[in-house]
Amino acid sequence: MNINEAVGVFIEKYGQEERYTKDIESKVASWLENTTLEEVKEILLHLFSEFIFFTKLEIKETLKRQLEDVLDNEILENICIIPMVSKDGRANSSFDLTMLLKEVIKENDIELYKDTIKVGLYQIDEDISTLVFFDDISGTGGTIVTFLRKNKSYLIGKKIIIRLIVITETAKKIIDEYLVTQTEIDVNVIAEYKYDKIFKDHIFLNDSHRRLINDFEETIWGKGNQNIMGFRDSQLLVGFSHNIPNNTISSFWYHADFSGKREEWNCLFKRYTQLKRNKKNTRSKQNLSVKRKSGGK
Repeated sequence: MNINEAVGVFIEKYGQEERYTKDIESKVASWLENTTLEEVKEILLHLFSEFIFFTKLEIKETLKRQLEDVLDNEILENICIIPMVSKDGRANSSFDLTMLLKEVIKENDIELYKDTIKVGLYQIDEDISTLVFFDDISGTGGTIVTFLRKNKSYLIGKKIIIRLIVITETAKKIIDEYLVTQTEIDVNVIAEYKYDKIFKDHIFLNDSHRRLINDFEETIWGKGNQNIMGFRDSQLLVGFSHNIPNNTISSFWYHADFSGKREEWNCLFKRYTQLKRNKKNTRSKQNLSVKRKSGGK
C-alpha cells in the first residue's frame, strides 16, 4: 500500500473537516520522514491504514445511543450524570464527553432535570440511586479502578454505570479483577468497542515488526519509558476528535514539545496535554516583574 492509497481510504472514512484530519496527506508524508529506515516507514504506513478515528459526529451519535439506553432502562428521577474527574477537579476526557453530551441533549431535545448533570460526587443528593459516567476509553483499566477506589465512600449503596466508547482486553481484565473483590459497590462497565493490542495475532505484522517499531520509539523517548508503544505497551491505534489517547502507539501522537529525545519531529496527531501549574508557594517565590533599564521610571 502506498501513501496515496492509505490516505485516500482514511479521507473516505473520516473526511478532512476536523483538526486532526485536515491536510492529512501532507501530514502523513512529513510524518514518515521521521525515519530513514524504509522498513519502519512501511510498517508505520500499514499501521496508519488501520488507525481508527472517531469524528465528533460519530462520538455524539454514540453518546446519544448510550444516553437513550440509560433512560430506557433507568428511572430518570434516580439518575445523576457526572464526569469521572479526579478529586482535585482536573478536567479530563470524561469531562470532555460530558460537555459533548450536553450538546447532544440540546440538539435532540432530550428532557432531563436541570440537576441531572452535576460536576462532582460531593453534589449528589442522598435520594439519587444511579450514577452514570461517560468516558471515551479505558486503555489499561487503571483510571477507572483508581476512581472507584478513591471515591468508594460516595459509591456504596448506589448503582454505578460507566459508559465507554472503547475498552481494551487488558483494561476489561483489570477492572473485572478489581470488581470481583468489591462486594459493597455495584458497577456495570459497558463499552461500544473492545480492541486488543495491534500486534497481537495480527495477520500481516509479526513480532519482528513489533520490535522494529519498539526500537524506533525508544529513539523517541529513551529506553524504559512508559509511553513506548502506547502507555504501558497498550499498542492501540485509536483517536478521537477531541484528543488522542496515550494508549495509542506514541509515534502517532508524539510532538517535539513533549519531554522526549527527539527535538525535531514531524507530528501526525499531536496529543493535547495540559500544563502543570506550579504550587502557590512556589509561584510566590518567582520574580515575575519586568526588569527596568537603569535610569528609567
